[in-house]
Amino acid sequence: MSRFPGRPSIVVASFLAAPLLVGRLTAQDAPGEIRIVPASAAATSPATGPAPRTPRTWGTTQINYASVGAQEMVSRSDATHYDGTGQLFRYQTNATGLGLQATLHLPGGARILSLQLDYYDTSLTGEVLAELDVCSYDGSSCVPQLGFLACSDALVTACSGNVNAPGWSNAYADLSGANLVVNNYLSGYRILAGNTTNDGGTAIWRVLVGYVLEVSPDPPTASFNDVPTSHPFHQYVEALFASQVTAGCGGNDYCPDSPLTRGQMAVFLSKALGLQWP
Repeated sequence: MSRFPGRPSIVVASFLAAPLLVGRLTAQDAPGEIRIVPASAAATSPATGPAPRTPRTWGTTQINYASVGAQEMVSRSDATHYDGTGQLFRYQTNATGLGLQATLHLPGGARILSLQLDYYDTSLTGEVLAELDVCSYDGSSCVPQLGFLACSDALVTACSGNVNAPGWSNAYADLSGANLVVNNYLSGYRILAGNTTNDGGTAIWRVLVGYVLEVSPDPPTASFNDVPTSHPFHQYVEALFASQVTAGCGGNDYCPDSPLTRGQMAVFLSKALGLQWP
């Protein structure tokens, strides 16, 4: 699917063998709300959902997506059994609720923007659930990030809904207002998922977590005499210095207005990106 600027939309389509586009779900202004667009309208509208990609560790403008597939999720208890359908989906066969889990791996400094649940649901009485948890560094406690407050069976981040049975579809939760900035040293992050019917009528494919990278906040002190805290480039110079990309030009100065040679540029880029080769 192509991705266009603006709020991500949610596309209801066959991820396996269904030949027709069923419809499109669009995120509303209120986090967690969705709207079903008829199939006739969706067939002529451009798909604007996120394109899966490998998590990136550089760049601050592009939205990236970390994918946690159902096959990566394991049971939270030996007593909970699960099965799979095709190559993609997984569902609990003897339990209901958030019985599957996986660790979410994101680069430090990433700001989490959204969670999208891709699922299969043909039940009018059951649903598929997904939750993003932020846990303490020692694993003693976890805080769920709530998105879909109207989910029937639990307060979770995203769900398909009990009365919604679109088949292959997805649900989008806007988490941009939660100010979730990843700190892998002080916190841990996990995905919980599950279903509320045990016959394969509700099953999960994957969870997509959208994020962007950010430059660290502007510190209150200056490391260089010629780049005070009032300087427009202070935040970025301090980021380079703290990351040991540069130590300045000598004499406790950074020389922000001096020309940069190609050799100095090579040092900056190589150290900033951690470039290596075979």
